[in-house]
Amino acid sequence: MRTLSSIRHRLALLLALPTGALVLLGAVGTAAQAGRFADAGRTGDRVALVVATQEFVHQLQRERGLTAGLLGGEESFRARLGPQREAADTARRALDRQLAADPPGAERVRTALGGLSTLAGLRGRADTGAADRAEALRFYTGAVTALNAAAFADRDTTGDRRLADALATVEALGRATEAAALERGTLSGVLAAGSFRGGDYPAFVRITADRGAALADVPRTALPERTAALDAALRSPAAVAAAGMEQQALDGWAATRLPVRADAWWQAATELVDGLYAVQSQAAADSSARAAALRSEALRALLVDAGLALAAAAGAVLLGLLATRSITRPVAALAAEAEELAGRVLPEAVERARAGGGAASPGRAAAAGTVELEVLGAALDRVAATAVRLAVEQSVLRRNTAQSLAGLGRRNQSLVMRQLGLLSALERSEHDPAALANLFELDHLATRMRRNAESLLVLVGEASPRHWPQPVALGDVVRSALGEVEDYRRVVLRRVDGVLVDGGAVAEVAHLLAELIENALTASPPDTDVEVFARPGVDGCLVAVTDHGPGLDESALDRANARLAGRESFLVDGGGQLGLYVVGRLAERLGAVVRLSPAPVHGVTATVALPAALLADGARQVPAAAVGVAG
Repeated sequence: MRTLSSIRHRLALLLALPTGALVLLGAVGTAAQAGRFADAGRTGDRVALVVATQEFVHQLQRERGLTAGLLGGEESFRARLGPQREAADTARRALDRQLAADPPGAERVRTALGGLSTLAGLRGRADTGAADRAEALRFYTGAVTALNAAAFADRDTTGDRRLADALATVEALGRATEAAALERGTLSGVLAAGSFRGGDYPAFVRITADRGAALADVPRTALPERTAALDAALRSPAAVAAAGMEQQALDGWAATRLPVRADAWWQAATELVDGLYAVQSQAAADSSARAAALRSEALRALLVDAGLALAAAAGAVLLGLLATRSITRPVAALAAEAEELAGRVLPEAVERARAGGGAASPGRAAAAGTVELEVLGAALDRVAATAVRLAVEQSVLRRNTAQSLAGLGRRNQSLVMRQLGLLSALERSEHDPAALANLFELDHLATRMRRNAESLLVLVGEASPRHWPQPVALGDVVRSALGEVEDYRRVVLRRVDGVLVDGGAVAEVAHLLAELIENALTASPPDTDVEVFARPGVDGCLVAVTDHGPGLDESALDRANARLAGRESFLVDGGGQLGLYVVGRLAERLGAVVRLSPAPVHGVTATVALPAALLADGARQVPAAAVGVAG
């Protein structure tokens, strides 16, 4: 406990407080700058949306003036109206592309655009003269007003004064431009009709007042160069001419025919509106430039903070490396000693024990360099010595157990072979049918006892002493296997093609099949048969043993196949299903593959794939064995 406490406190004092403080400060600063960078990006997108909206508004304003003039009776406007509508539609498509990115304020602009859903119908009625001039002015003016309100909503939420002033300038110029454009459209319709009618004059006066108020707001927030550009636009020849025409219209408000031509007014007023819009576009460019500058500043600050955070983290890592190097190197040495113990010392000790030699003591662990790790090294020495001792003891125990079992198996096998020889002699001299039947039963029991003795030899790695000098037909090998099981009368040979098994492998193949047939008989009800099939293939011969019992679930099949594949030891099974371990050992020795799988209807099928090396030459020249019940 003292060792763990010392190491823990040393690392905590060196790393925990400075590392935690540096990482926390770096994370807070980086997160704040990341938020500013994201806000700057959203502000830039908002400004871009304002610019696109104002371009569309400008085109709608021009279309509104031409439409009002046409509906007032100025047919010369009809030729200009078609191209202007196309320009407005082009600006609308550009605005839609901007909205597709869903910048801040996009939802308000989409709502405002909903007011233009009947634009196509109004255009059609304007072309046929079915629309009213006042109706057209109201429609376009309502749409323009809604778009301007949506574009400039929440314009003061950027947090930057210069950008807020630039957007305020754009808004004020937008109101002035809208007033000038509305004045152009209103007076164009009046001049086309010849005189003021109904509410034209009060509306015209109100529009001029709105324009003056909007222009008066511009210098409050505009840059000096924008104020100068606005003054230049208002003093241009076209602006002066427009102001003169405007005054003539105001002076002749009661005249039946105003002394101003509609096309002349349109030309002068359009140049004034375009001049105001140019100044507004410059102010919008100022807004975009400021938004881009804010984004660049935020990016630089983010990179600086991120760099500082990384530098702090790197410093903490360096401190950690310096602080832990004196610990990691001795620990690595101890780990190497442990690897040496597991990879070389223990296996060599086990091999020496199996060969009958003594066990060498493991070497001393590497010096740790610190008090705590010296203690750990000493503990590792004790663990290594104990591990070697236990491994050697286990190896010796297994070797002695295997030798004892082998000796016991050989003695049992010898006794059973003598018993079988004696029974065979008695059978040859006995003529009483009842006594002869009893001798046959004893012979069968002795044969099964011989198989059990040989199973014990198989489990401890001994080879079978029984060999045949000549190849034996597979059908006879199967019948030999049936002679080693108890209830052989329930076994049916459905098909056994003519195949010769090499004489040296006959005993072990028969033993393997006997174990599988015995398992199938045990797993199936006493009133059902066990079926055996055998068929040669390209790479050897396939033998199948099928029972009709309740079968095994998936987990039980996996466990049984693991035993057949040799992935489990029979010493840890507690003595259950030793036949599967025997089959696995025999299959490994023969090079065969044995697997259990569900039968087609119910039960289990054991398939044995015998390799071609176990089959004698000319195996396919032997006639197929007759199908029948073994007995």
